[in-house]
Amino acid sequence: MKDPDMHFPFIATPAKTAERGRMLISKERQRYVDINADKVARGSFHTKGDSWLAKPVRKFITEALESGITGCLDPFAGGGDLLSLCVDEFGCHVDGYDIVGGKWPVNDSLVGIPNTDKLLIVTNPPYLAKYSAARKGVIEESARYFGCSSWEDLYQIALDRCMEASRRVVAIIPETFINSTYPKLHVDSICVLETNPFHDTETPVCVVCMDRERLDGEQHGRVYVGDDFCATLGELSRIRNSHSPKIPIRFNDVSGKVALKAVDGATPDDRIRFMRADQFAYSTDKIKVSSRLMTYIGMPSLADSDLDALIAHANAELDIIRKASSDLVLSPFKGNNKAGSRRRRLDYAMARKILGRVMHSFHSSPAGNGDLFPGI
Repeated sequence: MKDPDMHFPFIATPAKTAERGRMLISKERQRYVDINADKVARGSFHTKGDSWLAKPVRKFITEALESGITGCLDPFAGGGDLLSLCVDEFGCHVDGYDIVGGKWPVNDSLVGIPNTDKLLIVTNPPYLAKYSAARKGVIEESARYFGCSSWEDLYQIALDRCMEASRRVVAIIPETFINSTYPKLHVDSICVLETNPFHDTETPVCVVCMDRERLDGEQHGRVYVGDDFCATLGELSRIRNSHSPKIPIRFNDVSGKVALKAVDGATPDDRIRFMRADQFAYSTDKIKVSSRLMTYIGMPSLADSDLDALIAHANAELDIIRKASSDLVLSPFKGNNKAGSRRRRLDYAMARKILGRVMHSFHSSPAGNGDLFPGI
């Protein structure tokens, strides 16, 4: 999510920047927690095990190695866990770079990667968003990267450097990539991982396989959850961008008659849902202009007699969207529920579309059951 107060070029201001090594967790209460500033500034998380090596990823790597690729390179190698697994699984030559050196040649791969066209890049690049860098007090270290790029996260800059250096790239990156504006022209496949491959973060991630010679990924790139195919990127885009009439809707309106729990809970039956405001056990005192998980919604054109029908229809459409997209048009939320499934968040743009289509159906169909979601 963009911070509306951040402008490009990226320049930190005292009002927005936390003390180095202290992360701001509540602006209203001025609460901070101590963090490892050096680690956070590098955006580094260490991959363990082989849960990232789903069948589509294994197939992509195998085909690359059979096509004349001479080995694998990790330009953000860290401890070398990815490369060790490549040796064990594929028996290939491996090499790496790392900004802090260690057993690898020192290289700042966010600036550039020596030409590696004969190597397959397999990497877990750094993750750090612009707004996070300021909140975590590490802006000075990361500003030099953001100042030369229009991207919002270090992993996006890293993908650019990787695709410049090699034809084929395998990268473990935040799952938010799927619905981001980052170009996906060269995407062969994306595998969403519901098993966390890290020991030091709960960031929901996916594995993206990219081929510079592929030019139809935006439409035909395949998206999997683990080993299971779910949809193409084009199909997900059509669901997410489906048309909706413009209806006056106000989010975070404490006098609104519709409530929205916009995030899945820890139990499987505690799902994202619309409900009557008078049945929502969430204090209006907690609603801020920045609230994104729990909210009240004002709809001036909604008649009281239509309230229950609107809620029922909105929840039915949300269920259709979730099933049709395997949940992938919703934002991932940190941590799985108790059944092991990824928790999700409904952003307000999608919620607005759902409510707009339902309201339009009331006006276009005497029975209030128009075509709520054309195209599914």
